Parts: sequence; structure tokens; C-alpha cells
Amino acid sequence: MRFLLLVVALSAFHAHADLYRWVDRESGSIKYSNTPPPWFGDPEKARGAPAVEVIRNSTGGAPPKPAAPPEGTAARASAVSALEARWAELAKALASLPPTTDFSRAGSGARQQLEAYGALSAELDRLDPAGTARRRAYEASLRR
Repeated sequence: MRFLLLVVALSAFHAHADLYRWVDRESGSIKYSNTPPPWFGDPEKARGAPAVEVIRNSTGGAPPKPAAPPEGTAARASAVSALEARWAELAKALASLPPTTDFSRAGSGARQQLEAYGALSAELDRLDPAGTARRRAYEASLRR
């Protein structure tokens, strides 16, 4: 009996946690958490908050069900436009730097802006693939 208790106590239980993913509007960085953000699931708090994507744990068993479509096209368009506004601000700020800027030696603020710009570009390409060509043309016009 003691042996059975010892085996049960020492056995590792597999965690079945979901991940929550959203874009921080202030920094433009992508946030991941194993607990939902405070506004998740509360329609009143969620009005001005970023959209949250739930990444379901899919370890073994049947394949995961496809995720529900985003909140709606209006909410998605609103999120994309807010991200594009922040992306454009960062693009202008980075374009105003001298072309010889060495980001490896620049301050942490410049590196953070560059990382946020990269994260926003990737997120926008994921959310709005049709706008990728337009954004790349905008980037090119800023470099001239």
C-alpha cells in the first residue's frame, strides 16, 4: 500500500493548460500568459482592450478543433487599424534615424523600438496578409 502511495505521489501529472496571446498596445509586443488577462471574458472590460487569442493545448488524442473565428470583422478591422497606426509611428521614428545607426550599440530604447516594430510587422502580416504589399511600399517610401 505504501508503495502504491509513493508511486502515485511521485508520478508526474501532465498539465493541460491553455495559453493566451494578445498584443500590448503600448509597446506593440506580443504577450503570452497561461492565465487570461483581466478583461478576457468580460464584454464590458473587453471593449477597449486588445483581442485575445486562446491557444489550446493539443497534446495527443484527437486533433484540436479549429479556433473560433475572431470577434467579428469590425473588431478585427479596428484591431488592425490600431496596430497599423502604432506600426506607422514606429516606422517613421526608425526612418528618421541616420542610415548608419548601429542598433547593437544603440541604447535600449532604440532596440526596443526595433523589436516592437518587428513584432508589429509580423502580427500585422498574420492578421492582414492582404495589406503586406501596401505596408512594404510604405516602408520603402520612408527610406527614400
